[in-house]
Amino acid sequence: MAVVFVAEVLVFAPIDRPLKYTIPEALCSAILPGSLVHITVGKVKKMGLVCRIHHIDPQSLTYTLKSIISMIYDIPITHEILIQFYFWIAKYYVCDLFSVIDTAIPNVIRKNIPLKLIPYLQLSTPVCTSIDPKKCPKQYEALEFLKQNPYLLKNKFLERFSRNILDTLLQRNAVYETFQREERIAYTRSDLIHPQHHPIQLTAEQWQVVHSVNESLDQRTFNVHLLHGVTGSGKTEVYIKLIERVIREGGSVLYLLPELALTAQIVEKIRSRLEGLTVWVWHSSLSDGERRDTWFGALNHTATVIVGARSALFLPLNHLRLIIVDEEHEFAYKQNETPRYHGRDAAIYRAKLHGATCLLGSATPSVESIFNTRFKNYKLETLPHRIDHRPLPLVHIVDMRYEPQGHYGVLSRLLVEKMKTCLEKKEQIILFLNRRGYATTILCKSCDFIASCPHCSVPLTFHKTIRQFLCHFCSYQEQPHTQCPQCGSPEIFYRGIGTQKIEQITQNLFLNACVARIDSDVMGKKHKFIHILNDFRSGKIDILVGTQMIAKGLDFPNVTLVGLINADGALNQQDFRANEKTFQLLVQVAGRSGRGDHGGEVVLQTHIPNNETIFLAKNADFNAFIDRELSLRQHFAYPPYRHIIHCNISGTHLEATEVFAKESFIKQLREVFAEDTLHTEIRGPMTSPIEKIQDRYRYFVLIFTRNISKTCKKIYDFSHQIHIPQGIFLSIDVDALDFV
Repeated sequence: MAVVFVAEVLVFAPIDRPLKYTIPEALCSAILPGSLVHITVGKVKKMGLVCRIHHIDPQSLTYTLKSIISMIYDIPITHEILIQFYFWIAKYYVCDLFSVIDTAIPNVIRKNIPLKLIPYLQLSTPVCTSIDPKKCPKQYEALEFLKQNPYLLKNKFLERFSRNILDTLLQRNAVYETFQREERIAYTRSDLIHPQHHPIQLTAEQWQVVHSVNESLDQRTFNVHLLHGVTGSGKTEVYIKLIERVIREGGSVLYLLPELALTAQIVEKIRSRLEGLTVWVWHSSLSDGERRDTWFGALNHTATVIVGARSALFLPLNHLRLIIVDEEHEFAYKQNETPRYHGRDAAIYRAKLHGATCLLGSATPSVESIFNTRFKNYKLETLPHRIDHRPLPLVHIVDMRYEPQGHYGVLSRLLVEKMKTCLEKKEQIILFLNRRGYATTILCKSCDFIASCPHCSVPLTFHKTIRQFLCHFCSYQEQPHTQCPQCGSPEIFYRGIGTQKIEQITQNLFLNACVARIDSDVMGKKHKFIHILNDFRSGKIDILVGTQMIAKGLDFPNVTLVGLINADGALNQQDFRANEKTFQLLVQVAGRSGRGDHGGEVVLQTHIPNNETIFLAKNADFNAFIDRELSLRQHFAYPPYRHIIHCNISGTHLEATEVFAKESFIKQLREVFAEDTLHTEIRGPMTSPIEKIQDRYRYFVLIFTRNISKTCKKIYDFSHQIHIPQGIFLSIDVDALDFV
């Protein structure tokens, strides 16, 4: 008796395991692992991803299997290696497979949107239609026009002639319509980027890094390199030289970036150095068509380069040889929703699956990555000097406790004077403040009322550009108050600063200067931030105000002054990584200055000038900072010496959530780890720093462990066995970065 082919299918529904379906005989040769198919779950038609195929003896079946209904594409839309990757993410980050494939296979692929076809008009050969120019002058003119342009864009024809004339020519078979596929590749419009074609000669230090990574590429085995290069040392040129080698040998490259603002600059550099190479782009701000064509560009082509955000990790690249994780220290690589994977760590695992080389790069590498170069097998590469041995910028620390408020408000006298000098020299300035909006607190002087979000335990921020109070956690909006809603007093006071206020103050101080702002409010408008960056690069903008989006990676040779408005802001966070975040941010922002032929300066404004982290950041003393930080982490047994799993418990009712967290949840969790107290420590439950977000009250428990794989397995089993009351939600974040 013939065998039956059975497919294990991951269903796009909250089901935590593959389901088995028989494969119809007509589809046996077509359906493969990675195929997207239609199936039924119960009586409901669903979509699924085939993850495995095997054959069985039909006599061994003790129950009836349903059959796959149909295929959505005639080829698999992903690879078997990526399916292994999905299973690893689900296992390591303690989440269901559904959440992984729901993230990995985007809606644009599941929707199967059509190709972009451009209509052309082509003259029939031979032209057997004759038109009387006297009776039909317009038709005659159109036919003569087509004779001179035998293969013409349909839209071009319709710019000159009516649709009725075209229909007549089609009916007479004088012309026929053809279609040509056009691949939608992002960032190809000339007004978005400014190509700069000039040869680059690598320095001896850069060549040393290239040779070291080339040795790993020669071995064709998995290796991880960490490139620690100071700001302006030419890390991108090293990446491009390695990309050139991989592409020449028929391999593919994945280039990950933490910020969308960096994408256009990197794509431009790669295209200008490697002319003729198609560079695909992947991130959430692209159109559906661009994302669809990038996916299938990765699937169908070899020798491909894709530049993208962390979600580009799921693209089905062929012959993947090199993964570059630029600005590897960035916390933006961590996904804040399930699956809560870390883009850098997931990139390393995907490189391992492919036997590829993973190159991490940063001017301020993460504590974890430096730890791995010292105690694990990461290979450390260094670029200790800027190109042409240009000096790092001179950093001035201003103690804001002794600054008069004056009419500049939050800008120190030294910064204002430096800005005046800079503008006189026709040089450019960056002002950095990691807080968007205009005012961060709105309060009443009479009764101390503070305008707060009714859904979150946070004050509202005033956004002057839209004249609204806004919550940065749930996007709740409220009209500004003319009087206090609590006591009726008109004494409403706006306190605190955001990027909008800095922009206004700066424009008022320097009336003849062109000031622009980049933050997430601007990023919401497609290509707006690219236009701003291009205008800044071309000199149309004198002063750029921004948040962390402009803190790293961007290269503007005419920037000679950077002002850090509130340098110690990150130190106030309830986070053991506060020192690391602050050091990285200050060094990265300072590194935007003095990258061209002119020397750079930085004015660092702080209320705690004697803080050791700020002092080390001023001197860009990375080694001293890392040694101190690793010593502290070891003393307190914090990462990288132990892993942290953050369990967040939230509910719509405060009392029920508190009871579940403090009684049922913690009691059962401690029972799970009762025999493993030597390697596992449980802390909590505690009220979250922000007690309520989106009408949900929040508690958290921290699990510290030295054996992450064993602990994750126990947590996964525990999360599926524990009874969670209705209205309460449990989320688990492995290797957590955010404890808010």
